[in-house]
Amino acid sequence: MIRLFVESELKVKSQVELSVFQSHYLCHVMRLKENDEVVCFNGYQGEWLGVLSYQKKKVFLQVQKQLQKQKNLSECILCPALIKKEAMDFVWQKATELGVTKIYPIIAERSVVKSLNRKHVMSVVYEACEQCERMDVPEIMDPDTLENVIKKLQNNICLVWLSERGGNPCDNFNAIPAFFVGPEGGWTPKEQKLLKEKANIEWHLGQTILRAETACLSALAIYQAKKK
Repeated sequence: MIRLFVESELKVKSQVELSVFQSHYLCHVMRLKENDEVVCFNGYQGEWLGVLSYQKKKVFLQVQKQLQKQKNLSECILCPALIKKEAMDFVWQKATELGVTKIYPIIAERSVVKSLNRKHVMSVVYEACEQCERMDVPEIMDPDTLENVIKKLQNNICLVWLSERGGNPCDNFNAIPAFFVGPEGGWTPKEQKLLKEKANIEWHLGQTILRAETACLSALAIYQAKKK
């Protein structure tokens, strides 16, 4: 059954008006008809069963009942330097699928991209949540410098620096992990010095040098495998 993220509060007999994009997707791409069923979620109230209805060229979901109570994933943080849009979209998507709960985008000294389109980013994240049957939604923080992100995360967080010179990945986390991944051109010497001073753990991810988006995926996959 199709899953759909909605921003509205969900409760029995409530009515949710769908966006133009969602309406087009359900009615013209997926060919759903009036009274067809859809699973909907808003990130904090679990999963609900909704039924499609049409009213004056608008499409609504009539909420019927709760299917599952809210389930939130255990905390895991990703701190990627901003990279080019297509590669960054890959990071948003795969980080969501792999259970990241917060993402702190970093404006590194060598970052080509210095900002993000929040509306676009969230559309990628919502779609990934729909596809992977995740109920909660990762929190995307505003882009900031490496120094400021480290300051925000130093309390009760295990800072993991993904470095070509680091040690083998380990699973002895005594706090929530935050994985730091550099930009296309790598961290500058100044940034490396800061990470060397502040990181709790330094990992390497194999014998080859990975692209930034690949390093994000690899680190999260290793962490998930070791956590089980």
